[in-house]
Amino acid sequence: MIRKTIFAAIALLLAVPVFAGTGSEQDSQPAVRERYKSGPAENNWFVSVGGGAQMYFGDHDTRLTFKEWVSPAVDVAAGKWFLPWLGARVMYSGFAIRGAAQNGVHSQGTPISGKPWDGYWLENSRFGYFHLHGDVMFNFCNIIWGYKQDRVYSCSPYVGVGLMYVYEDPKVTTPALTGGIFNSFRISPSIDINLDLRANLVSDRFDGETGGRSGEGLVVVSAGITYKFRERGW
Repeated sequence: MIRKTIFAAIALLLAVPVFAGTGSEQDSQPAVRERYKSGPAENNWFVSVGGGAQMYFGDHDTRLTFKEWVSPAVDVAAGKWFLPWLGARVMYSGFAIRGAAQNGVHSQGTPISGKPWDGYWLENSRFGYFHLHGDVMFNFCNIIWGYKQDRVYSCSPYVGVGLMYVYEDPKVTTPALTGGIFNSFRISPSIDINLDLRANLVSDRFDGETGGRSGEGLVVVSAGITYKFRERGW
């Protein structure tokens, strides 16, 4: 039931850009469809910070209640737009992941009531981690409807690669794939409010337990603020 709810929410949010396109064309400046050259190296840089919630999909985590499962997340990123539709960023994200452990790894010492698994009782687990990744970003609105400097809403799907590191014993370092959607809402020429929706694919051994899977996942929903340095625009 929890999985269906999460997937339904993500599907709804993915649909937002489609309906936002019509409204965004009512901004004060007309859209421009031209070829742009990448500006000077010091132009169109940004930094963003955010916080939100995350859920890890490990071997036994779906047997938790939502309250036991969800945990806080923190993001800090810096990036640059090379063209109105193409950018990149480097991000630090992390905090702590909550889950369910069968073998005692990262256990908090509290059994999960009524949740036996193959003759073993599950326990609540928690471990600290961080994720360093680089993402390539594509401004969907500028691609489809043309560039507008004062567009209120922009949707930027992205893909990336990086490393995820568990810094509590047993320590683990593993590659991770990232994909998501960065939604930004213009407040002023220099400030955006953002909503970042992303999923990470990581090794099965990341949480200290191996269950024969090809990989496990982490879903993050984060809200924050972006500051755009001058010079900005095209």
